[in-house]
Amino acid sequence: MQLTIASPVVRKHRYKVTRIVDATHDVRRVWMESVGRTAFNFEAGQFASVTFGTLPPRDYSMASRLDEPLLEFHIRHVGRDGASAYVARALKPGDDVEVEGPFGDAWLRRDHKGPMIAIAGGSGLAPIKSIVETALALGMGQEVRLYFGVRDEPDLYLEDHFAALSERHANFRFVPVLSHAKGRTRRCTGLVGEVVAGDLGDVRGHKAYLAGPPPMVEAATAMLKAKGLRDEDLHADPFYTEAEMVARGRAPRS
Repeated sequence: MQLTIASPVVRKHRYKVTRIVDATHDVRRVWMESVGRTAFNFEAGQFASVTFGTLPPRDYSMASRLDEPLLEFHIRHVGRDGASAYVARALKPGDDVEVEGPFGDAWLRRDHKGPMIAIAGGSGLAPIKSIVETALALGMGQEVRLYFGVRDEPDLYLEDHFAALSERHANFRFVPVLSHAKGRTRRCTGLVGEVVAGDLGDVRGHKAYLAGPPPMVEAATAMLKAKGLRDEDLHADPFYTEAEMVARGRAPRS
């Protein structure tokens, strides 16, 4: 499959919501189609500033590949007000949305030939999904491991999707991890970074892509570096809280 190299130019684009699906009890998958003339180019793993109606913009990662006709976001409901609450309660197909971007530097390095480790927590699965699917679509043949950490069974989503990908791609492995399983489970349990640490030895020569809650990203980062990962091979996108993002001069992520 031929995928065009994305343009780094940041632009505003007009989109229209086409479909909304509940992925879990607090995460919605939202698809949009472009209604403008300017193509929205991005690299797998990047994010955009998304504006719903008159609400302040929020940053959300693209879950789709660049070559797909619709833009996909995974939006977790956090708080009583704001964009995520609006998406959870009021957003509907046909609504207009403004998308500005792309932003972020935790994007897929296409020229890397060594193994890939992808670690996602919660709705951090969105950019990791884009990265993994793009790598596989490009025919990158190295080992690709995706670890998806959530609290319990109800928080898992897209498990069948990634299982099907692993059936089609012998180099891809998907591992769901539950940190607070309430009952008996066939999944791996514990903190996702600890599960990764138990699976892997020396990771020099790997590329690692991380996205999700900052504590998970920070713990996994420390673990991977202890196992030999170089700074330049770590590409992380921690999803900070509103207060932390405001302190950094950007709108909060979800």
